[in-house]
Amino acid sequence: MNELQGLVDALAAHLARPVGVDDRRFRALAYSSHGEEADQVRRASILRREAPREVTAWLASLGLPETRDPVRVPARAEFGMAARICVPVWFQDTPFGYLWLIDEPQPLDAAQLAASERCAADLGAELYRERLRELQQRDRERTAVRSLVGEGGEEPAGAAALVSAAAYAVVVLRAAHREGAFAEAVDVRLAAGVEQVRRRAAPQTVLGLVERGTAVVVLALDGADAAAVRAATLQQTAADHLADCAGWSVVAGVGDVCATAAGGLRRPYEQARAAARLGLRLPGLGSVVGWTDLGAYRVLAELVGERPPLQLVPASLRTLLATADGRGLVETLEQYLEHAGDARATAEALFVHRSSLYGRLHRIEAVAGVDLRSGDTRLELQLGLRLWRMGGAPDALDPAGR
Repeated sequence: MNELQGLVDALAAHLARPVGVDDRRFRALAYSSHGEEADQVRRASILRREAPREVTAWLASLGLPETRDPVRVPARAEFGMAARICVPVWFQDTPFGYLWLIDEPQPLDAAQLAASERCAADLGAELYRERLRELQQRDRERTAVRSLVGEGGEEPAGAAALVSAAAYAVVVLRAAHREGAFAEAVDVRLAAGVEQVRRRAAPQTVLGLVERGTAVVVLALDGADAAAVRAATLQQTAADHLADCAGWSVVAGVGDVCATAAGGLRRPYEQARAAARLGLRLPGLGSVVGWTDLGAYRVLAELVGERPPLQLVPASLRTLLATADGRGLVETLEQYLEHAGDARATAEALFVHRSSLYGRLHRIEAVAGVDLRSGDTRLELQLGLRLWRMGGAPDALDPAGR
């Protein structure tokens, strides 16, 4: 952005007034020295890298995103916003942002406005070149991520794209719709979230790859403890970008932290991917799921691999779910096994009398054809219940196990 800053500073010196450039979402890209002339909105834009939402909503209502002509924007005292001129920044048929100039106390004259329009044209050309450079950089970055998390050799090429660091981690962001839908716009928003985090981080410390509702992010960190913090930031930023997409949620999975990326990061990637997948299936795990926090699910995830977990649910549980009150019986069984067969603790957890619990347990044994006194049976059922949860806990399963 050095060329961009040079153009802004040159125009500010020529006009003897503050100049700023925002992108299409009213986020600050470059700005000249403002001194005391900066109003409240410009100060907020500089400090937070974007204008307040109520201001951007009002500016959009003025038709700024569609126009190519300069627009005189009136002062708004309630926003602490001085009068300004907005010169849209385009390159050919592509809009890139807005050039802003304070228009008081002395409004710009025709010659000054013409100089501003010439500068906007130069800014558009520079932003177009910058976009091409970024696209090339993102292509190299995607290649680097694939190299790092793929079936690599001893020295994957992607390792050179990361700065030397104390620790390395992989975070997988998974976006999912409650009805299983997919939209290309989700990838755009995930990519924007990763890009926002990347821009705020040191160079070569955040590499990202976004495909089909999944973002794979490789991080170079100052220490192992930073992985969870960075993962939480990525998840929250992605969720913010998806806020206007009804029915979507996003979960971050975090693999084990590594001391080096030289041998590739395939293993932590697989862990992060499994953690994210479980996070979507098991909301109780939270929006950021660490591989090391999965407990018994970690073992099952290793054993199941890429197979659908519902295919592995034992026949006894399938039979139980097939009854009219199957889900209630399964949840009773789940509580009983989670409380290690303690009838009193189970009854208290279910808010039922122990005699009612015993009645349910006898019915479970009769319907499923099992003996809950058997340790092997209890183990099989508990593993089956975890597999059922991993598969989304449906109300019914194919009796044949398909």
